[in-house]
Amino acid sequence: MDSLSQIVLGAATFALVKDKEIGKKALLYGAILGTIPDLDILLNPFLNTIEQLAIHRAFSHSIFFSILLSLLCAKWFSYKHKTPYKGWFLASFLALFTHPLLDICTTYGTRIFYPINKSYFALDNVFVIDPLYTIWLLIGCITLLIMKNSNANRITVIKYSLVISTAYLLFGLFANLFVKNHFEEELKRQNIVYEKLKIVPTPFNTIFWQGIVKTKEGIYFSDYSLFDSKKILNFHYEKNDTAFITEKMKIAELDPFFNFTEGFELARKEGDKMMVYGTKFGPMSIENGKAIFIFPLTFNKDGSYELSQKRPDNFKELLHKIFIRVKGN
Repeated sequence: MDSLSQIVLGAATFALVKDKEIGKKALLYGAILGTIPDLDILLNPFLNTIEQLAIHRAFSHSIFFSILLSLLCAKWFSYKHKTPYKGWFLASFLALFTHPLLDICTTYGTRIFYPINKSYFALDNVFVIDPLYTIWLLIGCITLLIMKNSNANRITVIKYSLVISTAYLLFGLFANLFVKNHFEEELKRQNIVYEKLKIVPTPFNTIFWQGIVKTKEGIYFSDYSLFDSKKILNFHYEKNDTAFITEKMKIAELDPFFNFTEGFELARKEGDKMMVYGTKFGPMSIENGKAIFIFPLTFNKDGSYELSQKRPDNFKELLHKIFIRVKGN
């Protein structure tokens, strides 16, 4: 999730336990702890793009890291404030561990059991940036900063902000399941035999969703808004060079990429190069009958390869299309 969301979530969860004891300082402590797991990005300048995938959302996002750092932080907080260790451990663990828990809600996912299990876990119930999630926590934190430490309503404010923001995540989860069920029914009706299905949110909302359907020979893509009146799904199909993917999966240096894509890779030839895309976020757009994706792994004629992150140059146009589709067909 974005940095602001992690900061206010860390601040809110720490304050939930320690606001009564230390007041506004709890927000500062929690904000710092909520940010720490993402400090793995400080290594990015020293790594190539594939190596970054190996490092980001790995050990710093695991439950083992949260436990270890919580033990250390609780020891320091307990010494500094001369109060029992147990409460400081709980506050620290909540601020730290809610970070990867929130990341699990995104399509990017996170490796919560690293290094025992290096797989990504993702619920796909919220986009990586969603103001409708963040705003409630931000309001709660700002309100606590304004209110006096002696105000008896402080804990009520932070509880409501956490309840409302969590309810939004739950709505996204139920919406994902609803859309997934609709896709399954449509795939059955259209006689499409598939191996894997992934439903993901589109930017900044939990109303308009994309479906990625992996079959033996290719991948289907479609979208659906909760406000759609026409329930029939129109699928776009991309043929997949699975033999090429199988061959490249033997390259050990590419393990982080194929782990990240979670089986939703698409290989196709473009000009004199072969491209392998991680399609789990769905296509940015479909132009001239071809889906456009954000993570192209390019293989050159000489066998060399490079992973990049493609960013749209027509961002306003894409947002406008999303806004139109949110309202339904």
